[in-house]
Amino acid sequence: MKRILFLCTGNSARSQLAEAALRHMAGEHYQVVSAGMAPEEVDPRVYRVLAERGINSDNLKSCSAADLEGQHFDTVITLCDKASNECALFPDSDALLHWDFKDPKPQSGDQPFRDTLDGLESRMALFLMLNGEEHDSVIGPVELFKVLSDPLRLRILMLIEDEQALTVGDLVDVLGVSQPKVSRHLALLRDGGVLETQREGQWIFYHLAKQLPVWIRHILATVRNGNPGMINDEKIKLSHREERKKPGFSKVS
Repeated sequence: MKRILFLCTGNSARSQLAEAALRHMAGEHYQVVSAGMAPEEVDPRVYRVLAERGINSDNLKSCSAADLEGQHFDTVITLCDKASNECALFPDSDALLHWDFKDPKPQSGDQPFRDTLDGLESRMALFLMLNGEEHDSVIGPVELFKVLSDPLRLRILMLIEDEQALTVGDLVDVLGVSQPKVSRHLALLRDGGVLETQREGQWIFYHLAKQLPVWIRHILATVRNGNPGMINDEKIKLSHREERKKPGFSKVS
């Protein structure tokens, strides 16, 4: 079970909302606690907003970060700049993240607390999606962005992201480059663990590796959807090619 710590200044609003929300979203997979640099009483609006969402607020209490000093946490997430500056309290944590949220307490009413909870839940959903698997990736962030920095490799990946599986011949035709050049880049992507091959009859299809970590898939999908027109010409050329038969090929989801 992974241990997550949320830190903010008073441990009276943001970090309390975060603690309760992540417990609700992650269930038994995480042990979640929160603390403050200068703890204050939990704001009553925290309980009201959590109750509206059906999120359990039992056992929430303000705690001092100093009381947790020396404990190991898999991830420490700070929710304000002051807490971020005090991360030295937990130097052996595996990961230190900073999510800067405006303190809702100075504002009147419950709506600022609802807005803060909405923002936290959005961040947490992404965090859980990207960190919910145990994997040993053969490619890290530096290697991935080196791969994406080459215009040809980027277009190859965007085409495979769209089409799920393509042959060397497909890519040569639509990219307008030589077969040796396409094959060289495909080999680099395959050896780097980004792509895999599957033979169907006389054809060899390249597709995203089945064990590709979620964070990499998320980046590729974000680049593709954020730049919808980047491979228009290639897509049009693909649509004009004679339909290929791929008996038994199971597309990667």
